[in-house]
Amino acid sequence: MVWRLKPEETLGQLNGPGESSTTTPASRQKPVELLFKDVCVSRGGKKILQDVSGMVRPGELLAIMGPSGSGKTTLLNAIGGRTRMDSGLVTMNGEEINKQLLRKICYVLQQDVFFADLTLRQTLIYSALLRLPDNMPYSEKIRHVECIIDVLDLRRCQHTIIGDMLKRGLSGGEKKRANIACELLQNPSLMLLDEPTSGLDSCTAHSLMVSLKRLCSDNKSLVVTVHQPSSQIFYMFDKLLLLCNGQVAYFGEAGKVVDFFSTLGMQISPHYNPGDFIMEQVKNPEAQDKIIAAAIKQRKDHDYPKELQEEYYCPSVVIESSSPYEGSGGKSVECVHCHRQMWPGIDHRNDERCEPCAHSLVWNMSQESMDQAQPVELRVMIDPDKKLSTVYSKVETRDDDDSGRSSWSEVASSAYSSEVELIEEKKWPTSFYTQMKVLSQRNFTEARSRMLSKLNWVQTLGLGCICGSIWFQIPREESKIADIRGWMFFSTTYWMLFSLFGALISFPPEREVINKERASGAYRLSAYYLAKMIGELPLVMTLPTIFHIISYPMMGCYSAQTFFSLWGFLLLSTVVAQSVGLFVGAACTDLQVSVTVSALYSLSTMLFGGYYTSSLPYWLQWLQYGSMVHYAFQNMQMIEFGGGPPIRCAESNSLFEVCRQSNTTTFIPLNQIINHQGKSLPIWANTLILLLFLIVFRFMGYAVLRYARRPK
Repeated sequence: MVWRLKPEETLGQLNGPGESSTTTPASRQKPVELLFKDVCVSRGGKKILQDVSGMVRPGELLAIMGPSGSGKTTLLNAIGGRTRMDSGLVTMNGEEINKQLLRKICYVLQQDVFFADLTLRQTLIYSALLRLPDNMPYSEKIRHVECIIDVLDLRRCQHTIIGDMLKRGLSGGEKKRANIACELLQNPSLMLLDEPTSGLDSCTAHSLMVSLKRLCSDNKSLVVTVHQPSSQIFYMFDKLLLLCNGQVAYFGEAGKVVDFFSTLGMQISPHYNPGDFIMEQVKNPEAQDKIIAAAIKQRKDHDYPKELQEEYYCPSVVIESSSPYEGSGGKSVECVHCHRQMWPGIDHRNDERCEPCAHSLVWNMSQESMDQAQPVELRVMIDPDKKLSTVYSKVETRDDDDSGRSSWSEVASSAYSSEVELIEEKKWPTSFYTQMKVLSQRNFTEARSRMLSKLNWVQTLGLGCICGSIWFQIPREESKIADIRGWMFFSTTYWMLFSLFGALISFPPEREVINKERASGAYRLSAYYLAKMIGELPLVMTLPTIFHIISYPMMGCYSAQTFFSLWGFLLLSTVVAQSVGLFVGAACTDLQVSVTVSALYSLSTMLFGGYYTSSLPYWLQWLQYGSMVHYAFQNMQMIEFGGGPPIRCAESNSLFEVCRQSNTTTFIPLNQIINHQGKSLPIWANTLILLLFLIVFRFMGYAVLRYARRPK
C-alpha cells in the first residue's frame, strides 16, 4: 500500500495566523538559495554543457561569463527550466525544481519583447493585473507599479510608447529596465537575466547594473550572463562562474579570480580590466585545458562550497515514533542518492529509483509490518535543518480479495507546516475571468492604433466614396445585374483580404510576446485566445461598417432590412477571413511562407467564388464548396435581389427564359437570377457553413498554438 503526500512548495516560516490574505508578494516571497550541480546538455550529439556546477545564495549576484558559444545562455535556460538537460540537478532551497517553483523564477530575456504601441505605464499595469493575485486590491497593484517605476528610474518615460524599428519609443537602456520591471512585479526572490547589458553603452550598462545590485540588498538572488563587462561592472559581482567550451573554468568569489589565474602563471597587468583579462585567457587555445584542469582541482579546496563537492545524498534522520503499537520503536530512514535528470516539462521520470524523492513522501507499509511492529524504510528528500514529526490516520483499503480492512499509515510532515498541505498551489496567479478581461482590454488598446490608424481611416473613407461614385444609383435593369454583382463581390473580397492579411502580418510580433508570457506562466492560452477574439472584434467590424454606410446608400439603398442584412453578412465574411489569417499566422513561423500560403488560398477562393465564371469544369466544381467567398457572395445576391426592388427584364434579347417566353413578364424572378450562375444553397445553409468556417479555423489556430507552437 503506497501513500503520497505533497511537500511544501516553499521553505521557511509560513504566514502567521494574523497575517492578512492581501499581503503583497514582497511579504510572501522567501529568500532563495539556488544550486545547480553536474548540469549536462547536448544537442545533435554535440556537448554544449558538461558537468557545470554552481550556486548563489540570497543577497548575492552571480555572473556567468565566457566567450561566445561557451554555453552561457544554454545554462541559464537549463536553470530556468526552458532547456532539456541530459543530466544534473537543480534545486531551490534544497527542493528539486518543479513547475510550481519555475513560476516563481524571474527570467529576463536578452531580447526586449513588448507590444510596440503600448506605453511603458500601460505595459506595467497590464502585467501587474495579470501576475499579481486577485485578492490584492487594484489600488495596491497600482502602488506596486509606481514603486517599481521609481526603483528603476522610469518615471520620466512612463508615458512613452515602447516603440520598435519603425516607431520611435524608449531607448535601449529604458527597454532593458522595462523588461526587468515587468518581471519585478511579482517581487521574485530569484532572478535570471540573459545579457542585460548587451547593446548598451558603458554608462547605461553601469547604471543598469547598479539598479540590479540594489536589488540584491533586498535579499534577492541574481544570476546574470555577461559577455565582457567593464571593470566597474566586474567589481559588482559577488560570485563568478567562468565557462570555457561548455565546462567550468572557474567558480568562486569574483574578487579571487585574478589570484586563481596567477597560480597558473597568468599574471594580470596593473590597472587592467579583470573581465578583459580572464576572457583573453579562456580564449587562448593553449591555456584552455590547463584552466579547466585547475577548475576541476579547485573543487577539492576547503573553501569550495561543500554542496558542490559531495554527492547529493539525503541526510540521515530518525523519526521519533508515537505509534499506537507498543514496542514499535523508531522508524529507520534510508538515504537515497539523488542524481537525476531534469527537464522543462517535469512530466517524464527516467530515474525510477529517485522518483519517490521528487515531489512526495512515499513509502510502503504492509499490514504484516504494522502487525509485527517492524521498522519501516522511508525514502524522502529532507532538508538537513528540518525535524520530522509523525501523524497517524486510520484508513480503509479495499482489495480485490478483501472487501475491506483497516490499517494504519504513518505520514511524515514538516515541522514548518501547521497542517498537512494536500491541495496543490494555484497554477495561475489570477482566475480565468480576470485573465480574459485584462487581456481583452490590453488587446483592444494595443490593436486600436494599428487597426484604426489614420492611414486605414483615409483608405476606407476614400474607397467608400470611390465605390459609391462608380456604382452610383444603379438602375434596377437586367443589363445592370453584373454591375450590382460587381459591387457585392468587390465589397466581400476586399474586406476579406484586408482582414486576413491584417491578422497575418500582426501575428508574428504578437506571438513573441505571448510566448514570453506563456513561458513565465502569466496566463492560460485559452484565456488569451478568447480575449484576442473579443478584444479585436469591434475593431475588425469598424472599417467595413464605415465603408458599407458610405458606398451602399450611394449605390441605391431601398430598405433598412436589406441594408442591415447585407451589412451583417459583410461582417461575418470579414470575421471568417480573420480566422483564416490567425490560423495561417500561428501555423507558419516564416512571414514569407505565411503570405504565400494566404495569397494562394485567398486568390483561389476568389476564383471559385462564382463571379468570374459561372461554369467550372466538372472535375473542379467541388472546389467551390471550399470557397468562403462563394457562400457570402450567394447570400448577398439573394438578399439584394430578393429584398430590393425587382429587376426589370430587357426589352429584347433577354438572357432569362421567363422574359423571352412571356411578353407579360416584366420582372425577373429571384430564383432565375441566382440560378443563372449555378445552383445555390438557401441563406440559412450558406450562413451555417460560414459559421462552420469560423469555428473550424479558430479552433485550428488554437490547436496549433497549444500543441505545435509551445514556447521553448
